[in-house]
Amino acid sequence: MKTSNFLLFLTIYGFITGGMMLFNAGGSLVNFGVQPIDQYHIVILQYLGLTDIALSLIVFLLRNEQSSTVIKSLLITYLFITIGSFLKACYGVFLQNVPSNTFFWVDMSFRVLVGLVCVFFLLKTTKK
Repeated sequence: MKTSNFLLFLTIYGFITGGMMLFNAGGSLVNFGVQPIDQYHIVILQYLGLTDIALSLIVFLLRNEQSSTVIKSLLITYLFITIGSFLKACYGVFLQNVPSNTFFWVDMSFRVLVGLVCVFFLLKTTKK
């Protein structure tokens, strides 16, 4: 797979997750087991959805960039987001006793996988 194709995948993934947070914030909160759902949780999740969509738009616009510095920056950013969110989730569940559910762990596992693929493409880009 080419790096630009993987960046396109990251864009689609970001648009989907950001869109779900922006347009179905209540449903997204239910999937993650947040109770009770109030207007503050919904508003915060919508802001996060907007930032996720904005980052995805940046990746989409720069996915065919020839500069390896730009590509490395995009991959490092997504690596930080995916692995960082997984580590934060583990901290919350195991050390702060935040409740989790199956959907939560499937999502976190997918994020780790995406982060590891980012490492692969980052190393591939660095070797060039």
